Amino acid sequence: MARTYKFVMHCWQDQYGSENAKANIFVNDTQVATNVEITATSADSVQIVTFEATGLADPNNDTRPTADIKIVLTNEAYVDADNDRNIWIGGVFVFFKDEGWNTAAHNDYFWLPKEKYDANQRTWEHYIALTDSAINDDSAIWSKVTTLPTDVQGSQIDSDWWEDNNNDKWIYIPVWGDEGDVGTTITLPLIEG
Repeated sequence: MARTYKFVMHCWQDQYGSENAKANIFVNDTQVATNVEITATSADSVQIVTFEATGLADPNNDTRPTADIKIVLTNEAYVDADNDRNIWIGGVFVFFKDEGWNTAAHNDYFWLPKEKYDANQRTWEHYIALTDSAINDDSAIWSKVTTLPTDVQGSQIDSDWWEDNNNDKWIYIPVWGDEGDVGTTITLPLIEG
């Protein structure tokens, strides 16, 4: 069965010039967002960008299946290393939509609060609907931070960069401008939970 997913991306920009950085976002080569303006300028105060993709594989509890999240900087500006517009990704978190239930209340995105998880109360009645406030205050993100990309690629990123640098935690992923709109592709497992 194909699923719908919500992706929550934490990002910020290296601002240069009079414009904020702008990004096109793709999931498995399908564009899901166009010219998203990135206004945050610090990893300490990230911007949260959400987007959805449909028709993706069912989630499971290992690193298969995956989705390729591609971010392309659409308004590159570069003079030198100190005057360069870029985007930085501090995390991409995935929620799958429960669909096919016989009640509308169950056809939504859900997450398990940490206190329920810690108390081993991991049954359906303890899951709650994903809201903007749970995304914005990061309360729904806690269970997703351990889901790491299986790969990161880009025109200016060495092919083994992610494997050599992540140390089993999220690190800042660069999105630099390039002439071919290659951007940066983050391969992310579609994991339940």
